Amino acid sequence: MSGAHAHPADAADPWPSLTSSGIERHYLLHLPTHWQAAAGPLPLVIVLHGASGDARSTADMTGFSPLADRAHFIVAYPEGTSIGIDPPRQTWNAGFCCGAAVRNHVDDLAFLNTLIDRLAARYPVDRRRIYVTGLSNGAMLAYRFAAQYPDRVAAIAPVAGTIGGTAGLGQPPIAIDRPARPVPVLIIHGMQDGYVLYRGGVSPNVANPGRFNVSVDDAVRFWTAADGCGVRSIRDTTADGRVIFQEYEDCRDRAEVRLVALSQGPHEWPASIERPGGSFEPTAALIWSFFKQHER
Repeated sequence: MSGAHAHPADAADPWPSLTSSGIERHYLLHLPTHWQAAAGPLPLVIVLHGASGDARSTADMTGFSPLADRAHFIVAYPEGTSIGIDPPRQTWNAGFCCGAAVRNHVDDLAFLNTLIDRLAARYPVDRRRIYVTGLSNGAMLAYRFAAQYPDRVAAIAPVAGTIGGTAGLGQPPIAIDRPARPVPVLIIHGMQDGYVLYRGGVSPNVANPGRFNVSVDDAVRFWTAADGCGVRSIRDTTADGRVIFQEYEDCRDRAEVRLVALSQGPHEWPASIERPGGSFEPTAALIWSFFKQHER
């Protein structure tokens, strides 16, 4: 069992820090109610904010903390960096995006690895059940981390992100590498996203002119190939066709790739998603339902 010796002082501090690559980094930590009485190790969900976001607003927006109390898992909300920026605009280095994190070559992959090791050493984290989700720039980092370190994550759920693109006009395209082992992936994306375009291309809305992103279809093809999934998929929609569910199974090592496409969805973390039967499910709950089916 990992993390059998928790630090009481850290448990009382929801806003701890650590040093990674010489930079002091912060994260918001939520331990579920009665976590010390857990009969066994607990899953860990890492939630990554979007560009210009922060940990506290992301915790409020996504609703993972109250869900963690009910479902009994640990949640960490790390913060990006805003080096050299005034006022602060926190971003992640996802390779081609975004902002100062890319320009300053911040090693956010190392930060996430250090964070996982810190939490696993101090709390009862089940290393077989570590999951990463995020919005926009945070989703891009979730993709990149899973591709680089597939042995560290059991599944990911990127929301409104992309697997690659360019940083601006004249810049070479950058995409994530193929992972060394399959990773279950749930992709959630609005088809009317004006910042990370569903069909790919150059967005007129981003601060960096000419920044290109590859499409959601490219992401699905990438992950179904990486996970060795069969070519057939299961498709379902809501009665009005506003939400499309696509599932690829028959993948290697019990992996799977799922897509939830919101036909009218903008660039956002949706509060809830309609299911084919007409009921609505909070996005955090939908993601957790996917996560809990998978372990390394």
